[in-house]
Amino acid sequence: MAADFDALPFREELPPEEQAALQALLRREPALARALRHWEALQAHLRERVEAAVPDRRLLVLYALVRSGREALLTPEERAELEAARPALERALQALPGLETVAEDIAAACVDFEEAWAAHFPATSGLRPAAERRPRPLHRRPAYRWVVRVALSGVVLALVGILWWQQTGQRVEWAVADGAVEVRTLADGSTVRLVGPAVLRYAVRFDRKVELEGQAFLEVQPNTRPFVVETPEAVVTVLGTRFGVRSARGRTEVVLVEGRVALSGKGRTGAPVVLTPGQRSLVAAGQTPEPPEPVRVPEALRWTGLHIFDGMPLGEIVRYLSDFYGVSITVDASLAEEPIVGTFAQDQPLPEILQALAATLGARVEQLPDGYRLIPIG
Repeated sequence: MAADFDALPFREELPPEEQAALQALLRREPALARALRHWEALQAHLRERVEAAVPDRRLLVLYALVRSGREALLTPEERAELEAARPALERALQALPGLETVAEDIAAACVDFEEAWAAHFPATSGLRPAAERRPRPLHRRPAYRWVVRVALSGVVLALVGILWWQQTGQRVEWAVADGAVEVRTLADGSTVRLVGPAVLRYAVRFDRKVELEGQAFLEVQPNTRPFVVETPEAVVTVLGTRFGVRSARGRTEVVLVEGRVALSGKGRTGAPVVLTPGQRSLVAAGQTPEPPEPVRVPEALRWTGLHIFDGMPLGEIVRYLSDFYGVSITVDASLAEEPIVGTFAQDQPLPEILQALAATLGARVEQLPDGYRLIPIG
């Protein structure tokens, strides 16, 4: 059996032999099977949205008929029903703009249907108002049930296609000006700290894929589906991690704080470079990534506007803070090797940061004439 993709959404209505052939095809083509499962999940999601907005989809068809000047085709009961439902329909059209296009498609389909009807049944051409219609023997009537079924299937597929385009075809573009910093939580719970000048783009229906130009620090929520960051030069693939990405002047830099990431050159084949915490790699446009190298994370990610401590000993942290703030900070020898994991904003007052570090270790901050000292309590 050749792959009949148009039949996939209605495969349960195929003859048994065609269903069996289709199942065999899906077993041979895992990618096609995954796409079909995705389609079915999408269809269920959109059906819920549409049914919540328009519980009786027949009203949308009646609305389209009236809009196209075919009100005479409605019975008095249908007209009254439509008039009562009009406020709810108009709210639905505002909430789901794709419905407006579907209504227009229904009206256009009426024209095509009438032309086809006139060509095949000239004696009955010209649809008459409901009050003037006369029943005909079932065996002489054209296959109305089949026509209606196909028409409704077309309406549903058009609706799904339009709403799918609205949710996945449209993209968010988030731009941050030079010198500005903004933080945003994405639909999967991951957060992005965008450091300007920078631009991040992603689908309205978020699929854990983003495009970055500039600088960003990301904290990605664990998920079975990889999170992908694409820059003009590189592709970064992660499952759940914290890392910084900078793309500028034809190269991308990735610094990993926690977890694991795979870094590939954009458009390049071959195994990616895998980073472990505390490592950095660079990739230039059209090249493969450089081998990972160890870095001091707080210094490598200073551009984020954060102090990021990834398990550094307290002695190294206070030396880093002394250099950053230009203030003398010392630590008692008994605390110097204690590892610290934490993140602080660079605009947070230094005494607050020191108090937080001391509280973590059960220590206290002693203020000196020329700076600060962290000592054990007692």
